[in-house]
Amino acid sequence: MRRPPPSLYAFCLPLLAAPVLAQAPADPLVTRMASVLEASMPELIAFRRDLHQHPELSGAETRTAARVAERLRVLGFEVRTGVGGQGVVALLRGTRPGPVVAFRADLDAVRSDEPDPVPFASLTPGVRHICGHDIHTTVGVALATAFAAVRSALPGAVLLVFQPAEERATGARAMLADDVFSLARPVAIYAVHTAPLEVGTLGVAHGPLLAGRDRVSVTLEGEGDLDAALAALADALRRIGTITPAEARGTVPPDFVLVDLAPPQAEAAGHRELMATLSIASRTARAAARRQVEAAARRVERPGVRVSVSYRERVIAGVTNDSLLTSRGEQAIARSLGAAAVVPLGVVSPRFSEDFGSFQEIVPGAMFLLGVSNRERGWVGMPHSAGYVADEAAIRHGGLALAAVLLDRLRRAD
Repeated sequence: MRRPPPSLYAFCLPLLAAPVLAQAPADPLVTRMASVLEASMPELIAFRRDLHQHPELSGAETRTAARVAERLRVLGFEVRTGVGGQGVVALLRGTRPGPVVAFRADLDAVRSDEPDPVPFASLTPGVRHICGHDIHTTVGVALATAFAAVRSALPGAVLLVFQPAEERATGARAMLADDVFSLARPVAIYAVHTAPLEVGTLGVAHGPLLAGRDRVSVTLEGEGDLDAALAALADALRRIGTITPAEARGTVPPDFVLVDLAPPQAEAAGHRELMATLSIASRTARAAARRQVEAAARRVERPGVRVSVSYRERVIAGVTNDSLLTSRGEQAIARSLGAAAVVPLGVVSPRFSEDFGSFQEIVPGAMFLLGVSNRERGWVGMPHSAGYVADEAAIRHGGLALAAVLLDRLRRAD
């Protein structure tokens, strides 16, 4: 997840909910997987703490990937390593006919010189897991453990995708370029991301969840007054934004456009360049913003001023959930954890982004926000915050919820 400003602590306040205890699900396979997860929690927590103590930056997730691959091979998965860099892909085939469903977790950590406020603190100077990727990866291993235990009754197959370089927003496309689905092509892909929701809950969004990032580069050339044209263009691009940077510190409805202008490039005779990043979650807002950018560029063109526009959509893909998968997933989560575990989300935090959407461009997908905060203990799981702490009970909740979601999709013929 791309880094937000510290002031986004405000993001957590409207989302905190009371903790929810898992209910005993009636489904025999889910019941069996719940039992396996409960028994495996000490081992899963130890696995997570090992990852937390040995964080690795984007593109350098060698140890993390090796630990994941080793664990999955022991569980009977077919494993492929080195996918798109340090990526790991693992397939477990059931014994009954059915589709292939996938779960994606990310492996990398981020730079941070702040003290790590847990007893199992990072042993790597200047690097920490403060975005929750160690939790995501452990949820993936929890799913592997749960599904391996019910393989004899499992329809279809489960594909686990452990992605490198999410923090650079390059890992998903690198894995796709490296034929990430060569072992099996899934009909759906799911993911979780830690969030400052209370542990025991999952946030659910139908449609936009995390903003994508568009990149705009406008070049002005000629013998005319390029500085005046540049100033007019910068003003026009600012006015395309529907929210201000101050408003972007919180949460807003998903039809926003946030414009961040870069400082003008070094001047050269007869040449100016203006670059901007647009954070956008809604498809309709993106289409409108692109039209406005191109129209603004045309308006400043005149004799002696030639303008060319490069507009790259979804350089960082963001996350837009498939509505049908989300609805079915929401129902499966409610059956496995109880209805109160589902937290509906109708807002987007503009400063957060993700590249999970690159997989969603190829396969329908849904991401859920996994609550890791614990008010009673004073733990707030705000990604990229200096005091990030995740309640490790979220591993059990996330594992059980996503096991139910994946199993529900495996049983469907459509």
